[in-house]
Amino acid sequence: MGRYFSDLFGGSASILRSMWVTLRYLFTRAITVQYPDEQRPQPLRALNRHVLTIEESTGQLKCTACEACAKICPTRCIELTGTGKGKNRHPSAFAIDHNLCMYCNLCVEVCPFDAITMWTRIGELSSADRSSLVYDLRTLTADRYFPSPTTPERPSVPEKPPVPEPEKVEVGATAPSA
Repeated sequence: MGRYFSDLFGGSASILRSMWVTLRYLFTRAITVQYPDEQRPQPLRALNRHVLTIEESTGQLKCTACEACAKICPTRCIELTGTGKGKNRHPSAFAIDHNLCMYCNLCVEVCPFDAITMWTRIGELSSADRSSLVYDLRTLTADRYFPSPTTPERPSVPEKPPVPEPEKVEVGATAPSA
């Protein structure tokens, strides 16, 4: 009989605790948003859509079609072909398949010319058609992205202090005593 009342009391206490949690969260602000109608603001450095940057002085793409981004991509979502030689080399075809991209940012980090970046100001990345998620050269340059002076720069590498040269001692001479 004692066990019956103990179980009854324990079950009632458990129900009251869970009801208290429900009641406590009933009056807090909702976290969810009604997605198509409402959208949360993107963080400043969100990894969104790829954009090819343009040299402000010349108006030309910074990309030299070195294919470093395509080689480092773990999902092989970047297809790139270039034309020309040396400084005149530029991409003739550039495509990024956002169906495959995992937004790891490796392509941005490896680019020696800062020619590719991930831009936050692109609002919508979802699509009903998979083929519209393959961005070609025209789409990647449509925004004409110029890196602004307010864009945070890459951190500078601190200079190493100079290594002091050891004192030269003549052969046969005794070292100075301390």
